Amino acid sequence: MSRGYSSGLIKIDDLSVDSSTVAAKKGGQQIGFDGHKKTKGSKIHVAVTPQCLPIAIDLGSGNEHESRKLIPLLNDIQIKNKNGRPKNRPERVWADTKYHTFLVLTYLYNRRIRAQIKERMNTKPKQGRPHVFLYRDYRRVRSSVERFFGWLKSFRRIQTRYERLVSTYLGFVQLGCVMILMKVVR
Repeated sequence: MSRGYSSGLIKIDDLSVDSSTVAAKKGGQQIGFDGHKKTKGSKIHVAVTPQCLPIAIDLGSGNEHESRKLIPLLNDIQIKNKNGRPKNRPERVWADTKYHTFLVLTYLYNRRIRAQIKERMNTKPKQGRPHVFLYRDYRRVRSSVERFFGWLKSFRRIQTRYERLVSTYLGFVQLGCVMILMKVVR
């Protein structure tokens, strides 16, 4: 990962964040009922570059809200550089309306990360300077995370969770991400 970043193949200026629910056939750790998808399982939370390369991955239960995993996901980013400090902060984070919460927006503002998060429809417009949202770039960058989930779920072992332990399933997910990295960086 660090070689790809230092050579310019991997750029983490823009990161797209999303999660996907995976159905669980057996019981186990971190399994909950996702009311939106109406399935019992786990969620894979991921931060992806515009080239569909995974930067950070985390697992959560199916009934946990997605915005609660954004802060630990961004704290896991650590890419070593040839010289100097490691890169641990993107310039922009792209996400859908589920991540438009006060906690997430203040966290991103305090870390000086520009938030390109679509506003919820039921929120009142705030006074002051309006939030500039780039719709054309939003579609382009957000499609990368959906493409990544398509690649990741092409592995049968990841598409449905059969493991009871979180560490075992997370190992399979990380192995799938390494295979995706090798395929794209080659």
